[in-house]
Amino acid sequence: MQKDQFELALARPAQKAAVTIETIRTQRTSAAAFSLACNVSGLEDKEIYLALDIDAGYFSNIKKGKATLQGDLVAKFCDVVGNTIYLEWLAFQIGCTLMMIKSEAERRAEAERELRVKAEEENRLLRSLLIGKSA
Repeated sequence: MQKDQFELALARPAQKAAVTIETIRTQRTSAAAFSLACNVSGLEDKEIYLALDIDAGYFSNIKKGKATLQGDLVAKFCDVVGNTIYLEWLAFQIGCTLMMIKSEAERRAEAERELRVKAEEENRLLRSLLIGKSA
């Protein structure tokens, strides 16, 4: 390979699978939660550790419970495996749960949607009343 050419890593998206919160919380160790997150993704281990740019041996040690995932790799790990199972398990260990943070724009859009739905319902009701009176 020439010096100016780069090898492109082939990456496929993780599978989206529903895992109940109870299943996540019943994992006995961080290694079990980490392995569950990996397994649910449908990706091969190699696809995950290459995407995270970590050594295969280190990845194996995480799955065995002999090492932990570095904190600055947690978000990337969740993105690669397409779930937050590992992070949800970690949060549960201190009595917490995860909640997606909404931006101000998302909160405003949601409020506008709720107002629009309410106005549409009122509009439908008024139309049905008017149609009923004219008949």
